[in-house]
Amino acid sequence: MKRSLAALLLGPVLLAACSSQAETTLPASVSLKGVGHDNQGLNNCGPVTASIVLGYYGKTVTQAQAAAALKDSSKDVEVSTQEVAAYLERNGLKTLIRYAGTPVQMRALLAAKLPVVVQQRLQRGDKTAHFRTLYAYGPDSFTASDSLLGPELTLTEARFTELWDYYNGEYLLAYPANREAEVRAILGKDWDEAANWTRLRDEMTARTRQDSATAFDWWGLGQARLALGQPAEAAKAFDRAVELGVPLQYHWYRQGAMLAWNRTGQPEKTREVAQRILDEQPGIKEVEALLGAAGTD
Repeated sequence: MKRSLAALLLGPVLLAACSSQAETTLPASVSLKGVGHDNQGLNNCGPVTASIVLGYYGKTVTQAQAAAALKDSSKDVEVSTQEVAAYLERNGLKTLIRYAGTPVQMRALLAAKLPVVVQQRLQRGDKTAHFRTLYAYGPDSFTASDSLLGPELTLTEARFTELWDYYNGEYLLAYPANREAEVRAILGKDWDEAANWTRLRDEMTARTRQDSATAFDWWGLGQARLALGQPAEAAKAFDRAVELGVPLQYHWYRQGAMLAWNRTGQPEKTREVAQRILDEQPGIKEVEALLGAAGTD
């Protein structure tokens, strides 16, 4: 899953995706002031993340208040990136969710005093999806407020990228409306959602042609194909990801495979996976909805 620093900095795909600002010389290190921290309650990673982002932009919202708005009940174990984004927008910020993020992009955003929420694997070998709010970087590291691991979690760039690849470089950026032109300039082509999905598709296509391809590379390919209106091709990529060993828990956080199966006349696959998930962890509303859409035998 690791990518070399040289590939990250010099790869033609990345250079095409990054804006002129991201390509200019950035400070060797940056640390934003005003990014808070809170230790999360059970399954409250999403609410804590929302409260931290809002706090940075001057609005005080407690973890409990965010949880009440984001979760159907205390038994709701999964708050998606999309739900966090929608909540932040209801509180006055603009948001975007993108994939195939790079260290270069993260540094450019942080240098512009824009904290970034990334979705990563909690730790190597762990199956848990986890939000981290980036607020600092060094020559070969990133620092985040982590609701489980502390207010100053510093990861080497190699480890950061490894944990991020698990979720295909997903990130959430929230910003005031009056900074939209600046954000657009920093992201360049990735400002356009379809262009970003196309880049993810192309990068994952290249990766899946290698012997070292992982289940998560195949999943990213499926997710991009689905977003680009190619459900049949997406379903094939998701099948390969499952064959290579995507953990069952992965479907808690990302339901693309079940959505693709339902759209391509394969509801039996959705029923099998969804029922196993709900037997293990009842109450995941997104999975319940997809199981309902899959019907009965």
